[in-house]
Amino acid sequence: MLSYLKNNINNKLDNYISNFTWTNTYGIARSFIALSLFLTLAFSDIQRMISPVGVLSDVYSVSTISRMSLFYLLRDHLFIAKGISLVVLASVIIGWRPRFTGILHWWIAFSFTTSSFILEGGDQLGEIITLLLVPVTLLDHRKSHWQNNVPLKYGRNLFVDSTVLLIFSIFILISIQVSYLYFNASTGKFSSEEWTNGTAVYYWIDNSIFGPSDNFWKPIFFTILKSPLGVVTFTWGAMIIELILFLGVIVTEVKTRRALLFMGILLHMMFGIAFGLWTFYITMIGALIIYLGPRSTGISKSYLLWKN
Repeated sequence: MLSYLKNNINNKLDNYISNFTWTNTYGIARSFIALSLFLTLAFSDIQRMISPVGVLSDVYSVSTISRMSLFYLLRDHLFIAKGISLVVLASVIIGWRPRFTGILHWWIAFSFTTSSFILEGGDQLGEIITLLLVPVTLLDHRKSHWQNNVPLKYGRNLFVDSTVLLIFSIFILISIQVSYLYFNASTGKFSSEEWTNGTAVYYWIDNSIFGPSDNFWKPIFFTILKSPLGVVTFTWGAMIIELILFLGVIVTEVKTRRALLFMGILLHMMFGIAFGLWTFYITMIGALIIYLGPRSTGISKSYLLWKN
């Protein structure tokens, strides 16, 4: 049995290495993650986000590595730091030279999560993913990460095989990270009485800070949530979908993975509408694409239209 499993794994790895090409899947994910932070910086007052009470230096008293932050290095010129960040993020969004922009993208994400007083989970997840992707981007020789099915630059040898295995391992590591995120998001609600009895979403929607503030969506949500069936469906539905997405890490069938990908995107779109978590939504699209997107064929029009 162990010999069979070993041979099966070896055959699958050998097949993956032999047929490896650079696809646009992780490139599209990078663009979404960069877009999230780009929008945050572009439409926010940098002075309020980085030093709202004039105590910027206090953030960096804990560790030396935090002083690598662009916003610390340019703490007296935050507008310039913002401009540099937007240029780097724009370069990532358009897909230019991932080999050069990968580590810069992580630096900007790291700088923001280190220096900003206003953070949400998407910012922190974006930093983690961009850090894990640094080795992948350094090995990516394409002019644009939008290019699809580009073969490796050299034929198979020990270095090339090791390179592909490293890339494969990083994508698996990111998948495990995203899978655990959904596991924790779902099971972490089990200890809350409001979530287990199916009423939690009603209270969050009714919250003046986190709930929808516009006059269009709020009446629609309350029309649904005033019904016992509606509120239980929304509450338990979110928990169940998160638990299903957690299991995506073990799914290999292409159509099932695609269905889970679209399910996750729709779930976070609902969170965006209900709670205004739009940059989090954009980051999670990127994370979901790496987690559940096609690893060997890339994302094409036929993939999106469910034609293959």
